[in-house]
Amino acid sequence: MSIPRRIAIIVIGALIVVLGLGGLSLVLGDGADPTPEPSPTSTRIVPQERTLLLQVLDGESYALGNFLIGIEQDPDVTTILSIPGSLLVAVGDDTMTLGMTPSSADTLAAVKGVESTLRVRPDAALALDRLAFAGLVDGVDGVWVDLPTEVTLPRIGEPGEVRTLGPGWVKLDGVAAADYAVLRLPGESEQTRLTRLQSVLDRAIQGLPHTSERMRQLLTSLGSLAQSTVPTEELVPFLLQVRWDLNIGDARYVELPVTIVRGGVRPASVPGPGALDLVAELFPDAIVSADVTG
Repeated sequence: MSIPRRIAIIVIGALIVVLGLGGLSLVLGDGADPTPEPSPTSTRIVPQERTLLLQVLDGESYALGNFLIGIEQDPDVTTILSIPGSLLVAVGDDTMTLGMTPSSADTLAAVKGVESTLRVRPDAALALDRLAFAGLVDGVDGVWVDLPTEVTLPRIGEPGEVRTLGPGWVKLDGVAAADYAVLRLPGESEQTRLTRLQSVLDRAIQGLPHTSERMRQLLTSLGSLAQSTVPTEELVPFLLQVRWDLNIGDARYVELPVTIVRGGVRPASVPGPGALDLVAELFPDAIVSADVTG
C-alpha cells in the first residue's frame, strides 16, 4: 500500500472516531443534571395536590411570614395563602400564635395548629430562620427590590451597625434581604410587613435552581437552620414546581382574613369572617374534618 493511501485511510479513520464521539456526547449529555425543567404542556412534577407550610422567622425566632402553599392539578396552579403570625392556633390543649410555634418543644406545632384552626392539612412544613433565609437568598445570587424611599436597616444581633439602601432598584445580599424582609417601620401594620416579606420571598423562589440536583444541594447547604418535617428529597420536586409556576405566572396569592383581638408588637388574631370557607375553596383536597384537635 502506498504511503499517501495509508495516510488517507488513517485520516478518514480519525474523522470517524471524532464524529462517533461527538454523536455519543449528544446522547449522554455534558454531565449536567438530566432532570428537565417542566414545560407548560408537560406533566406536572408533583402528580397530586400537595401542601407545604413555609415559615420565615425574624431575628427573635418569631414566624413573621407563614405561607400555606398548595400545588393543584385542576387548574394547574400554585396557590399561596399568606397567614399572619398573629393567628391564634390550637396545639393540643395549648393555644399560641402561629408566629410562636417555632419556639415550641413540639416540632409539629405549626402543622397541628394550622390543621386544627383552619381545618386544612399541611403535608409538610419548612421553617427558615434568619440565617437560613439569608443563605437561601445568597444561594440565588441575591434579589432585586425597588425602594421608593431610602431605607435604613439595623443589623440584627450587631448593635450599632446599620445599612442605608435606596432609593431605587437595589440588589440585596442574603443578610440585607433577611433584615429588609422583617423590618418593622414606625406605625407599620403587620400586613404591610408581611407583604414586603412575601415580595422578597417570591423573588428568591423565582431564582431557585431549575434542576433537582442543584435544588437538593441548595437546600442541603442550609443545614439545621432550615427545619423541615420531611426529608429534603420530598421538598425538591415541590419547590421545583412552585418555582416554575411563579416564573410563568401560574400562581395566585391570597391573604387570610383575620380579626385582631390584641394589638402591640406581637399581636393576636382569630380567623375573620369567611376565612374557613376561603381555605376550603382554595385547598379542597386538603380539607380535614372539623373534629381535628391536634
